[in-house]
Amino acid sequence: MATVRPQHHDAAQGGARLLVNARFRDPLAPATSRGADLPDAMAVEGGRIVAVGRASELAPFADRGFTRTDMGGATVLPGFIDCHSHLLLTGIMDLGMDLSAAGTLGDVLDMVADAVRNAPFGAMVYGFRLEELDLAERRMPTKAELDAVAPGRAVLLMHATCHRCIMNTPALRQLAVPRGLPGADTEGGRGTAPFTGVVRDPGILTWVFPAILRSMDRAHLDAAAQVAARSALRVGITTVHSMEGGELTPGGSPVLLDNATRLPLRVVCWNQSMDLAEVEQLALPRVGGCICADGELDARTAALFEPYNDDPGNDGTLLYTQQEMDDFVLTAHARGLQVAVHCESERAIDQVLRAMERAQRLEPRGDCRHRIEHFELPTWDQIDRMARSGVVASMQPAFVDSYFGDDRMAHLASLFGPHRMRRLHPYRAILDAGVRVCGGSDSPVTNYTPLRGMAAAVNHPFAEQSVSMAEALRMFTTEAAFSAFEEADKGRLLPGMLADLVVLERDPLDARNAPADAPSVADIPVLGAWVDGQPVTPEP
Repeated sequence: MATVRPQHHDAAQGGARLLVNARFRDPLAPATSRGADLPDAMAVEGGRIVAVGRASELAPFADRGFTRTDMGGATVLPGFIDCHSHLLLTGIMDLGMDLSAAGTLGDVLDMVADAVRNAPFGAMVYGFRLEELDLAERRMPTKAELDAVAPGRAVLLMHATCHRCIMNTPALRQLAVPRGLPGADTEGGRGTAPFTGVVRDPGILTWVFPAILRSMDRAHLDAAAQVAARSALRVGITTVHSMEGGELTPGGSPVLLDNATRLPLRVVCWNQSMDLAEVEQLALPRVGGCICADGELDARTAALFEPYNDDPGNDGTLLYTQQEMDDFVLTAHARGLQVAVHCESERAIDQVLRAMERAQRLEPRGDCRHRIEHFELPTWDQIDRMARSGVVASMQPAFVDSYFGDDRMAHLASLFGPHRMRRLHPYRAILDAGVRVCGGSDSPVTNYTPLRGMAAAVNHPFAEQSVSMAEALRMFTTEAAFSAFEEADKGRLLPGMLADLVVLERDPLDARNAPADAPSVADIPVLGAWVDGQPVTPEP
């Protein structure tokens, strides 16, 4: 089961189509192709592309009964593929309280108070996408502040990274957070002191997320899948790689696969658990996703070789021993599975790369396409090792825009110092070394916005790590398809490929958009998405 096909978008229900009056842009066509050099017509039948060329050449398809569809001069690309997201979690957050618009702590506390007034008595109140660096006070609310605005009511606010949260006193009781839970902060760091309400890695994975999922019924999870799928389609994503199951969304993979044929896009499911028996039961050819080898950079739980600059006693957290990682990767590799592991920083990357290199030595396999997810702070040597090993870097360029923009440079310097921070998201070095890079969002950490990710990779704050717009586009099309062994079906506009398309108001490879105008690519209107040769874009 490589991909789940949306059952209700069978092309046979919509017949054959001849699309005309468009710029059909294949990601591997010469980037210099402009206007009249690009095909302006495409024939689609049975859910696949039949022909691409000039309208005069494809005119006979109209005589064969193909329905003519005028695309209004738009640019048509292969549908975008998001290689790393959490579909169910995205939908859960879309259905919950969104704190991303808050500008002050007062805004956050007012939103919590409103939510408490409107929530059924006894129900946990959840808030999501809270980023303290976007608040005037540049800090999270405290347990005491949440207690004051929600007396006697349980409140949990999730950080935008999903790697830490803050709970008030009733929430700590309701979730039964155990004494000594790793990652649960206590006052003064003393084991016997009261909880501060902050939980980070690994406790947020092992305790908090499972508790959140247990509190939600199946109908809510089904609704979450539909809401998130529609969000992805609106920005032109026609295939989403969703990391489900494991500690983050326990039981999520069966729920996702059960929903997949009812969703309006295609789903590639990654079961992010080391339970290989479960993977076999789900009939998946891959395992992993957010199997977290380490934590998160901003939470200071990503594993570094040397301590954080502003926390000299802390070099982050490895969540597995080398032996545990070696055993898991070797067993999965020997069974022919594709393996993906979350590694944000250098020490975790080293652990997982060692395990993948060892597995290939002991059980040689051709074209494994194992993946390292995130790959945010590698060493230069690790990049070369990735290339030699054929390991794919599954990265999220929108992180550059969200977390590494000009207004955050001082914060990054305080975390890593001026030299280490130059290795953050080093796209140019990675591509030049020959590493394949596929793009994603890690939604809900950043929203489903592939165009924003492309613009961020081109407009990298460290100019020496910028990529071309053509390279950025391939991260979300051809390279994304390659990363899931789907390059024969997706990522290009060629006869025989699936007719999964995104329709844009203008061409992101137009000379006016790169490189100086790259940020404007993020604002290109998405006019529609097609799956199986049929328009499926939901209403806004």
